[in-house]
Amino acid sequence: MIETPVTTAPRAFDPFDTERVRGELTAFVTQQTGRPVSIGRLNRFTVGFSWVTYGFTAEWGGVSRDLILRIGPPKGIFGPYRARPEFLTLQALKAAGLPVPGVYWHDDTSRVFGAPFFICDKVAGEVPIPWTPDGGPAFDEVKRKKLGHQFFDILGDLHNFDWRGTQVAELDNGATAQTATRVQIDYWVDRMHEWSDRRIPMLEWSAGWFRDHAPVAERISVIHGDFRIGNFLEVDGEIQAFLDWETVHLGDPLEDLGWTCLRAWRGGSSYMCHLLTREELVERYVARTGLNVNPQRLAYFEAFGTFKLAVMHLGAFHCFDKRGFNDMRMAGMGAQIPRLLLQVERALEAAA
Repeated sequence: MIETPVTTAPRAFDPFDTERVRGELTAFVTQQTGRPVSIGRLNRFTVGFSWVTYGFTAEWGGVSRDLILRIGPPKGIFGPYRARPEFLTLQALKAAGLPVPGVYWHDDTSRVFGAPFFICDKVAGEVPIPWTPDGGPAFDEVKRKKLGHQFFDILGDLHNFDWRGTQVAELDNGATAQTATRVQIDYWVDRMHEWSDRRIPMLEWSAGWFRDHAPVAERISVIHGDFRIGNFLEVDGEIQAFLDWETVHLGDPLEDLGWTCLRAWRGGSSYMCHLLTREELVERYVARTGLNVNPQRLAYFEAFGTFKLAVMHLGAFHCFDKRGFNDMRMAGMGAQIPRLLLQVERALEAAA
């Protein structure tokens, strides 16, 4: 990444001031390319609960490119944000042939927009969303299986990716097969205590249970952290790209697999992420990775994923209530916490 000279003290990031963002973006891309750059109107996307996302068209060197700018709002749910882990992961996975957006630049300072950011390709496609009145997208049987097979094959390819010797090794915090899950438990417990002044007995008790029963990982893989329906783009039943890598880390691959089984992503459906049954996904994933997926370990990580989701909802309400992040969706997520606590209890009962 080319360093950006500091000319003036950065102003606070305002996601609604798109003209200012566009001006700063034009200056930044011009500096990176060393050529005159024309940038069209910024289109702020309303989807997504974490990064602020804009689409735009940029032209330099006689070539027009459809791009995405993602900025980590300082008061957002995962603030303070870092773009580098996601940027390095996308760069490495793209080179390895996985379906992810190509990336251009990133910066973890506040020099350009007043917040960390990265710029990547805009990938064509639609995002199937699970939060619909009928419990999910109305996939017919052919499309369901077609997308489901791709979905779990891509997850398997991600977990097969040999990250050692690549720039993704920068994410390595020394976690071993014995400690990887406990590292994640400690991370989410720290966030829980940061995001809530109250102690919630169900979450406190479950954190202790997860520590006492933490399994040993069969391997250490790149973990997406939010691998589910709603985070990929598809065209005519073909997955084009997986998005939203802000929770990427290294850990037990079953953490991702258990996350795909959460009740939140399937509603009343018997299909995990509205795509495959539990038996189908295990068969597909095992064939792709060669990993051992026994029901007890999968149930453990489904319960741990439900715990993580509840903590994320605490963070969403905290950024609205305490940090002044003016997004009513965050307040709405706070109202869902009691329901999620019941889901944590049920998931733990199934895992015990």
